[in-house]
Amino acid sequence: MTISSDGEGVDGVRKGWWWVVLLLLGFTTGANAAGVGLTAAQADYDLGYHLEWLRDSGGSLSVHEVRDAAPSRWTQGDTAVPNLGYSDDTIWFRVRLNNWNAGERWYLAINYPLIRNLDVYVLRAGQVAQVFQTGDRYEFAARPVAHRDFIFPLTILQNETLDVYLQVSGPYALQMPLRLLDERRMLQQDSLAALAHGLFFGFVLVMAVYNLFLFLGTRERSYLYYVLFSLSIGMFQWVQQGFAYQLFWPSEVAWQNRATGLFIHLSLISSFFFVSEFLQLRATGSWIYRVFQVIAWCSGLIFLLSPWIGEFYVMRIGVLLSVPACLLAMVGGWSSWRSGRSDARVFAAAWAIFLLGVFLLALNKLGIIPRNFVTEHGAEVGTVVELALLALALAGRINRERAQRIVLEQQTRELERSALLSKERALELERLSNEHLERSVRERTEDLHRALAELSNVNRKLEQLSTQDPVTGVGNENSFLKALAQEWDRAYRNSEELSLLVVELDGYRDILMDYGQVAAEECLKSVADILGRTICRPADVIARYGDKVFGVLLPGTSAAGARFLAERVADQVGEKPFDFGICQICASISVGIASVQPTRPDHYRELLLSAESAVYVAQNNGGNQIQQALDPSSLRKNS
Repeated sequence: MTISSDGEGVDGVRKGWWWVVLLLLGFTTGANAAGVGLTAAQADYDLGYHLEWLRDSGGSLSVHEVRDAAPSRWTQGDTAVPNLGYSDDTIWFRVRLNNWNAGERWYLAINYPLIRNLDVYVLRAGQVAQVFQTGDRYEFAARPVAHRDFIFPLTILQNETLDVYLQVSGPYALQMPLRLLDERRMLQQDSLAALAHGLFFGFVLVMAVYNLFLFLGTRERSYLYYVLFSLSIGMFQWVQQGFAYQLFWPSEVAWQNRATGLFIHLSLISSFFFVSEFLQLRATGSWIYRVFQVIAWCSGLIFLLSPWIGEFYVMRIGVLLSVPACLLAMVGGWSSWRSGRSDARVFAAAWAIFLLGVFLLALNKLGIIPRNFVTEHGAEVGTVVELALLALALAGRINRERAQRIVLEQQTRELERSALLSKERALELERLSNEHLERSVRERTEDLHRALAELSNVNRKLEQLSTQDPVTGVGNENSFLKALAQEWDRAYRNSEELSLLVVELDGYRDILMDYGQVAAEECLKSVADILGRTICRPADVIARYGDKVFGVLLPGTSAAGARFLAERVADQVGEKPFDFGICQICASISVGIASVQPTRPDHYRELLLSAESAVYVAQNNGGNQIQQALDPSSLRKNS
């Protein structure tokens, strides 16, 4: 009896302890893994606050070991997006999903395309039921859903509980923007994200192409460096948002693994060239140039040694160098503005805004501040604002150079007047005594020589600026009239015939009003290009001497030959519309032809008036036609 009683007592105590242990275990697991309850009323869940994470320093733990790890090793998430910054460790995340009365088809989405090693384990009743192995270590086709982000389809039956474990490692910043969506909500949000990114990348591409055309037209290196900087920044964001791996190189795993860091350093190098050229830092010998040059050299060295340096260090060094580079660009613009350059104010503002975006992105990737919409996409918004403001700064630089040219012309006129006054003084001093005259003449002559030397230098610079049309690249009005006078005298001496074409672009004012100044100038460039390809003898002269008028001198060419060339030019202009990418313009020209064999010198303007009268008649008749001068024989008699 006693034994039986003791036996029952012992069994009772044992059962009591088992209930206590089970109760404690249930309380612990329930507190740490209560999970997310899925209901029919909600289609989108942010899982950040429900995530727990565990650091696996050696990367040797299996999913079973992680599943059985003590609760004290797990850290409960306290932000919408867990952000651990850059780390060499392997990180495990876990979340529990409880389907109370929702649908069965769900998608687990990680809105972060840059993950090198990503393994997802789906556990049912504590056992592994499904495994996804993906990340940038595999080709893009290996992803369960062909999307720039990592998306995993899940089937959760009603009243079923799933435990999802995610194993993450790699050189990128360790972040986990994890969401659970149904199919309809995922399609809606993906459409909005694609539209926003399309607008961003379209803007970057348009600015790059537009400034490339400006570089081809002006040969200003600032525009070329601006294009390289824009494309580098755009390609970095293209890789950062996962579009490059999806669309450009889905099978190039090795290149994808290094593209992010390389484009960061390309952006730093191109920004150095652009800032230095725009602000003329090298010419001023500024300390900003020397410091910025050191950063560019470091980026170039990392870029060249990237095959032998781990991606972790390539990217982290690039992120760390981006902040001082932007700061130097902003300080350089501010300093130039303080020195009197008005366009540098916009330049400094552009880099200040971009610096803010880069600074937030850098702190985000380093794990110092949380990841959210502002810190993750602030660099993209800053890029758009910066590129727009830098384009305005480049336009301001053109206006500044135009103003400098006007000042140079005024200085030339002042020097001419000064030279004339010096000459008059020298003539007056000749009436003075020999001793006084000799001393005075010597002093005034020295003044005159200095003034003439300065005048010669200025005239030489002005002549270089005034012999070529800045828009089309052909000769301008000064060079045209000079060539016309020379060819007239040559034809008079050699008794040869001289022909002149006056080519006018039809509807120039309408093009200017409908499409703007840039499109109108591009039409003039296209007409000049056709003239250059069609009329290519060394002796022929092509020049623009009006806002929409070209003059073509054809030495030794008869009226019939001139008309043949005019018809070829008109056919090529009207053959097809001018295609400038963002618009197509149907253009035509009117041509006036005048031919004569000069009988007297210095009457070349009558030939020009005759051709202009002919093109005037062609314009009054509706344009798009060729008109011969009415009476070339009368021109010979009058001449």
